Amino acid sequence: MAKATQFTVHPALGGLDISSDATILDPNYLVIADNIEYLEGGQRKKRRGTLQYSASSSMAGTFANVMVTSSSNVRGIIDYWRYGQSIIPVQQFVAVTGQSIFRSTGNGLWAAVTTTSSFGANDNDAHMTAAQDMIVISDGMARPVAYDMATTTLRQPSTGSLWPIFDGTSYHLSRLWISGLSTAPSDVRYMAAGNIFDSTGTDTGSLPIETGDGDRVVGISRPFYGSIYLFKGPQKGSVHQLSGNTPATFSRAQVAHGAPLLNANALVSTPTDIYWLSEYGIHSLQTTVKFGNVEQAFLSLPIQRLWRDGIINRGDLANAGGFWNPTRNIVGWILTPAGAAGSGARSWILVYNYALSDPKPGGKKFWSIWKLSGYGAASVSVMLNPGGASPFQPSHVGEPHLYIGGDNGLVYQADWATLADDNLAYAAVVQTPIITKWPAPGMTVPETQEKIVHGVVTYFNPAANDAGVVLTALCDSRQQTDSFALSGTGGDVLG
Repeated sequence: MAKATQFTVHPALGGLDISSDATILDPNYLVIADNIEYLEGGQRKKRRGTLQYSASSSMAGTFANVMVTSSSNVRGIIDYWRYGQSIIPVQQFVAVTGQSIFRSTGNGLWAAVTTTSSFGANDNDAHMTAAQDMIVISDGMARPVAYDMATTTLRQPSTGSLWPIFDGTSYHLSRLWISGLSTAPSDVRYMAAGNIFDSTGTDTGSLPIETGDGDRVVGISRPFYGSIYLFKGPQKGSVHQLSGNTPATFSRAQVAHGAPLLNANALVSTPTDIYWLSEYGIHSLQTTVKFGNVEQAFLSLPIQRLWRDGIINRGDLANAGGFWNPTRNIVGWILTPAGAAGSGARSWILVYNYALSDPKPGGKKFWSIWKLSGYGAASVSVMLNPGGASPFQPSHVGEPHLYIGGDNGLVYQADWATLADDNLAYAAVVQTPIITKWPAPGMTVPETQEKIVHGVVTYFNPAANDAGVVLTALCDSRQQTDSFALSGTGGDVLG
């Protein structure tokens, strides 16, 4: 005998929430969101893969001599553009691996800037800033250098005092601003206007930022609405706005406290907000300043268990790096899951979709966790795909894509059309909360009724290079599993 049933659709358009009790979450939230990204309407899609940056896509899965030819961490990468005296710019990629600095013209090949080891003697994360048509490279341990594309050489101040050892940098008002000084941890120094190599002249200066408060200046933001922001940490934390256009008018105001920045590379500047990772979570400048109480304004509140329950390696947060990818509306940070060590340790990327999220405390947030296969990330940077012979060409020239500096001496292009990490498959897993009660139809007040499930309808957009999807329905103590090949059109019914 046929039975009339009501067809109920529960749109799955919510983000990840692993901090709330799963039994109180709406059905559209996720309790697992591995290796997915969110489309403009909140739909979930498997993230794209990564492939070695090389002259040929056939290099995937190999360690042929087309990369930085080193087994050390690629501890810094940047997209370097130089106009000089021409209206047509020249583009290069610059990478720091071990003690050497490499450049690439976009053809997938790397060349050493010098023939011998040229920068430092350690494996600290490198910080890189474009300034005065050069790239300033520092790591807080070695004497900083600048790479000049015009002469393909490394440069340092030739007159007066050498640059002090510093870590973070920013370029603002035609001046190089530096922080993380080994001799003055709470100071921010600025070079002469128009001369990044002049650190001791009459147009230079130093600004102490709350000296003796138990912190040091860890990072400096990029210019943001006419100001730069100075971040202290890594113990207590404070944020300071620096405004003014000349040394005579420079002024500082503290705008927040309690969210300590851990390293300069974990600070992500965008045109609309500034994001950073702390010992306690992930924050944004607008949310922190607007709502005042940092503890209640975590962007990472839905994933706070990662910090609270030690799911991530807190001891390695000082090596986390961040990025902003404008075409995918995301910011993200590389970090290490608990228990990971050695090669492939920093294999997680926390990804936040700011276009879909509500930054207010308690607002819906769209997080996911990308888990790399086969290697770990030592550095990240979003760079414009070059016009050379890399596998992305020619259809993706000029597109911003995430590039990952690996812990194996290789650089990887992300957002690659294939759904694999250098020919290694990865699983995209989503899981919704367990539904214990259904809303009762036709009720004027909120009530529920015991659930009756007759089937689950699936919809998919087929992808020819995907193996398929497995759907498991658990109803009380009964479990039913079915698999679907992602081919053809339409959907299938489990029931």
